[in-house]
Amino acid sequence: MNPSRRNFCARVALAPLAAGTAFTAQAQGWASRRLPGSIAAALRQARIPETSCSFIIQALDDTRPQLSVNAGQAMNPASVLKLVPTFVALNLLGPAFRWETPVYAVGPLNDGVLSGDLAFVGSGDPHLMADNLWSLAQRLRDLGLHKIDGNVLIDRSIYALPPHDPAVFDEDALAPYNVGPDAFLLNFGAVRLGFHPEPQTDSVSITTEPPLSGFTVTQRPQLSGGACGAWKSRLQASFADPLTPAFAGQYAAACNDQTWNIAAPMPADRFVQAILAATFAQTGIRWNGQVVSGRLPSTATLLTTWKSEPLAVIVRDINKYSNNVMAQQVFLQLAIQAFGMPADFGKAAQATTQWLDAHQLGMSDLVLDNGCGLSRIARISADDINRLLRAAWASPVMPEFVSSLPLAGEDGTLKRRFAGSPETGLIHAKTGSLRNVLSIAGYVQTPAGRRLSVTALINDPRAAGGWGAIEALLDEALHSA
Repeated sequence: MNPSRRNFCARVALAPLAAGTAFTAQAQGWASRRLPGSIAAALRQARIPETSCSFIIQALDDTRPQLSVNAGQAMNPASVLKLVPTFVALNLLGPAFRWETPVYAVGPLNDGVLSGDLAFVGSGDPHLMADNLWSLAQRLRDLGLHKIDGNVLIDRSIYALPPHDPAVFDEDALAPYNVGPDAFLLNFGAVRLGFHPEPQTDSVSITTEPPLSGFTVTQRPQLSGGACGAWKSRLQASFADPLTPAFAGQYAAACNDQTWNIAAPMPADRFVQAILAATFAQTGIRWNGQVVSGRLPSTATLLTTWKSEPLAVIVRDINKYSNNVMAQQVFLQLAIQAFGMPADFGKAAQATTQWLDAHQLGMSDLVLDNGCGLSRIARISADDINRLLRAAWASPVMPEFVSSLPLAGEDGTLKRRFAGSPETGLIHAKTGSLRNVLSIAGYVQTPAGRRLSVTALINDPRAAGGWGAIEALLDEALHSA
């Protein structure tokens, strides 16, 4: 569908619902502002005051909510905020949108030898993986490239972002959720360490996924007895030299095989170099240069282009598994779509609010920050989330949006919720959690087939104990008449 056709369909689909938005807001006076006993009891048990919560339930075929408690209060939504940029992106970019990462030769390619640099122009692809690079390397081999007598140049000029400190949010620089956006984001900026006990040699083997050239463990953990328990903390890991880590602690044989996903503990160029060197070695391309950042020279020659998965697939991965850096990359793409390059978070927020305003979904209290919800300043009201959910249900991208949400008892962040219960498969909802924040928003289908939108935001020092109240809210919606 072309952009003008897509925008026309969005306006037509959203207009009837948007026209009822003002009425819905006014009709909150008729909605129940008193919490059902089961929700109130769960809050009392968790010692969370009602004033720390926002709740709303509304049938999709009704013009007013059946329950609305503090719904107009702007609160921190944690990862539930991802619903805003992903819905806007599906409409503004289209579900079939793909990121394209071109590869250039900066110099002549003769008899299999590139006398110059190989260049990648970062597109902001949220899902460029190491195995995609392997496929690209094979494609380059098919084009006749066997040796690179130069460096690998990475052009990141599509973004204009300040340096990212992965420890600034919660001082956990190794947490993959703290990886920052990168115009040439590779493998989510993360690596998976694999631990395998070898009792026959009284040792522990350690591998990486993807393979990293130059990776060597200088000290392996001591194989020990006892229970597995908190095995990561007992490793005493040191990444002072990222490619030659040391593990001065212990690893229990009872742990069997384990994996540890960490943010790559090295600068982005060094991480790309470690992956590329291993990939080129596997595919038979000789290269002894370095990865460097810079602008693509005008004399470069296009060799090939890598295309990402479509946005509909990207959005599914973001919402089901709450991937922060992918959400930020999609958010920044909204800035590029609206204003061109380079993108930054301010332009991304402006593009998002402009689209919302143009489609009668203006949110005066919305604070998007980085667009993923990993933030202490992000704000939105339960009422605004509810309006977005109802607009999404009426929109042309409803199937892609709804199917991107975790399905209770089945997948994503709700896989372990309601598993094996009658409610399995009846709830599509995005979850969110931070210190002092717990949230959920999505759709519930009653056993009788009626569908409702549900939102819960809890901002309180005891928010982590609020799941009982959220489950009571979902149960209230599931058993609505």
